[in-house]
Amino acid sequence: MKILNTLSLLSLAVIGSKAMKNISSKELVKDLTIGWSLGNTLDATCFETLDYNKNPIASETCWGNVKTTQELYYKLSDLGFNTFRIPTTWSGHFGDAPDYKINDQWMKRVREIVDYALNTGGYAILNIHHETWNHAFQKNLDSAKKILVAIWKQIAAEFADYDEHLIFEGMNEPRKVGDANEWNGGDYEGWSFVNEMNDLFVKTIRATGGNNALRHLMIPTYAACVMDNAVNNFKFPSGDDKVIVSLHSYSPYNFALNNGAGAISNFNDGSEIDWVMNIINSNFISKGIPVIIGEFGAMNRNNEDDRERWAEYYIKKATSLGIPCVIWDNGYFEGEGERFGLINRSTLQVVYPKLVNGLIKGLGNSIKTRTTVRKTTTTTSQSQPTNDNSCFSVNLGYSCCNGCEVVYTDSDGKWGVENGNWCGIKSSCNSASRSCWSERLGYPCCQSTSSVVYTDNDGKWGVENGNWCGSRRLTRLILALLEISINKISDDTIVNYLIEECVVIAYSPQTSTINISSLSLAYDNERENNILEDHDENLIHTVRKGDTLNDVDSENVKSMGT
Repeated sequence: MKILNTLSLLSLAVIGSKAMKNISSKELVKDLTIGWSLGNTLDATCFETLDYNKNPIASETCWGNVKTTQELYYKLSDLGFNTFRIPTTWSGHFGDAPDYKINDQWMKRVREIVDYALNTGGYAILNIHHETWNHAFQKNLDSAKKILVAIWKQIAAEFADYDEHLIFEGMNEPRKVGDANEWNGGDYEGWSFVNEMNDLFVKTIRATGGNNALRHLMIPTYAACVMDNAVNNFKFPSGDDKVIVSLHSYSPYNFALNNGAGAISNFNDGSEIDWVMNIINSNFISKGIPVIIGEFGAMNRNNEDDRERWAEYYIKKATSLGIPCVIWDNGYFEGEGERFGLINRSTLQVVYPKLVNGLIKGLGNSIKTRTTVRKTTTTTSQSQPTNDNSCFSVNLGYSCCNGCEVVYTDSDGKWGVENGNWCGIKSSCNSASRSCWSERLGYPCCQSTSSVVYTDNDGKWGVENGNWCGSRRLTRLILALLEISINKISDDTIVNYLIEECVVIAYSPQTSTINISSLSLAYDNERENNILEDHDENLIHTVRKGDTLNDVDSENVKSMGT
């Protein structure tokens, strides 16, 4: 889970310290594959139930999602996502006019989550979301402009040194909330409001200088919609090649978004998606204007097979036009609301693996093999899928997986995803004697090292041949203890290291023996926490036959441990 390239780590020692690449947005979007939105989290608002002054960051979880973690982004990156939209509501977190000062704790938390996304080596999109002060009515325009300038100046200053991997999105779905024209593509009042706010946003960011002079910026149409009237009345700035059009499209509507009369659960007709892509192509792509579909999705109706087909169709169409798409995940899986959950953020389990499979399949050959950046303080390495002829996928043009986690099964066999690429599960994964806790995460067990260079919630990690591996610590511990006991080693330094780093044991330097009952307690703890391999279990039963390790056949135990 901690793949690092040494040079990448050095260049990322301080996030954003790299020089900004002076490339056009048209070039930038070529590096974006598939995206994921942290929905209903930083954009959550609970003004009536929370005291924002008492706890400025409590709103992150007030809509029911858990606190965001770095491991969530690592998991998403491993699945193939490399673009991460971070919807953020700033209302409730800034003060009064004229400064509209953003709360320091809130800004710090937003920055932490932006860093989580960037630590994967991917891209982050930061925006303003669910605001009430920017509803697209003429009467709001003057005050909305003042707030927009104040808020974006502070955000721009906070992230001034970040490079092109951080993208700013000026507004989310700006529209005439509550008006008859709210969702039908707008009217002159709404179009004018959005165009003026977009223009001001771009000028505000550019005026802050530094890397922000070259920052890639996303600006929406009215309500970010793809309707003819909204698109035809949208003004794209001239003379700035680092601006991207932000669009949202939950298509086909009755399949993807409609939660009432007319909703359907089967995907058999892609004509509405075709219409959307044709509108985008004729108005933007064909004119050299880059587009990101910042939100799309199809809610759960207990129809994962259909959603898999939908995802592949949608992404294939968008990818053919060079349009990156960011799926909306609000963390909700059941109930009567909008059920756009994709991954369980507590367990990191992919709840709908077929849906993910459809997204990745839709990308085709456009998904890039990449080095995934992991921040640690110990060591660095790079891991790539193994080209191993011992699995079915090689004949189909895919590498074998290093690990054994299955995310999809079809008539060909079992599939995993590592480093953003599909790989075949080896037949050896069916053998318990060759598996260990780290393989379920896509990394092999350590074979020749017992050194632990990094520890996280998953377990203890070592490095072999420049790649991360899971430490088979109990097996290695027993072998080390055997060596001490059989050869009458009484080196307290070695023993103290084992006690500190591996497990608490009762060791007698006078007799060079190990208290087996203490070792058994350590084993029981390992087993309870599901990090003990089957071969270790056989090993410990062998050790338990004697009162000391002197009584154990060392060759038998060593063969079982390796």
